[in-house]
Amino acid sequence: MLTTRRILFIIFDQFELLDLSGPSSVFNAAQTLMNHPVYSIHTLSAAGGLVCSRSGIEVNSQTFEGFSVCSSDTILVVGGAKQAISKVSLDLNLQTWLMINTPKAERVGSICSGALILAANSLLDDKKATTHWADLEQLARDYPSVNVEPDALYCVDGNIWTSAGVTTGIDMALAIVGKDHNSKVMQEIAGWLVVYAHRPGHQSQFSELLAAQDHHVFADIVVWLDRNLHKPLKVRDMAEKSAMTERTFYRKFTDEVGCTPSKFLENRRLFRAKQLLETGSVVKSVCTDVGYKSVLGFRNAFEAKYGLSPALYKRMHGKNE
Repeated sequence: MLTTRRILFIIFDQFELLDLSGPSSVFNAAQTLMNHPVYSIHTLSAAGGLVCSRSGIEVNSQTFEGFSVCSSDTILVVGGAKQAISKVSLDLNLQTWLMINTPKAERVGSICSGALILAANSLLDDKKATTHWADLEQLARDYPSVNVEPDALYCVDGNIWTSAGVTTGIDMALAIVGKDHNSKVMQEIAGWLVVYAHRPGHQSQFSELLAAQDHHVFADIVVWLDRNLHKPLKVRDMAEKSAMTERTFYRKFTDEVGCTPSKFLENRRLFRAKQLLETGSVVKSVCTDVGYKSVLGFRNAFEAKYGLSPALYKRMHGKNE
């Protein structure tokens, strides 16, 4: 029999609205698609009543004081403006409530800069965690006992869940639904919300493509690669095109872009594959068009990158023929 899990969002003045609305939409969609109240969403704050987000929209809440947490609850602390985060991190009432109630919960998590609040309350000590890229340095500097994962979209360490910047809260919420139920429900929700299919937590929150394009030395390489992805390109081909030795090219490219040339090439192939699948192209032809020698190798690489098979991605996002 399906049970109802409570999702408890901790909000505060000047919180980030999307940190609340994105994940809560995922949990609400689960109820719609499963035709059962599998989740019950609650917004909690120190004083209760209307709480103003940083966008100016007010959200009603109930006070967390006296709110009893049970073993099937999930506590999620949202992010917000820097001054607000600093203030809430020192809130003695919240500190007390978290200290008493987090051990009772099924899982505890944060969205975006909410990780700083968890860290301030020692909930991330000796745990892998991430946060918005703009707050990674502060998280690592102010809380050295946290094992910061700078490139992750979200991290799971035991019952501690943390997501990176803003929209990655949706990815984490989808993963929570997948854990509570199954991957089929998770992917149906992604399609229902018309969002990108669930991205694995290890996928980087940074764009190596932007890094390459921003650096004039490699901007032409990106264009050239995109025109030749169907060919069996190697790093030595990229180096030759850049008029460098393979060793020098590898070092400079990795330093500037943040990933190796081979990984960058693979990511470009898979990104192009995703675009072709969205147009309705056949998986086998896509495999050839992006330079993979075997459908099996293509399928394994695509699934490792995006968390679902090319065929499933096409069914969810491809145009109907």
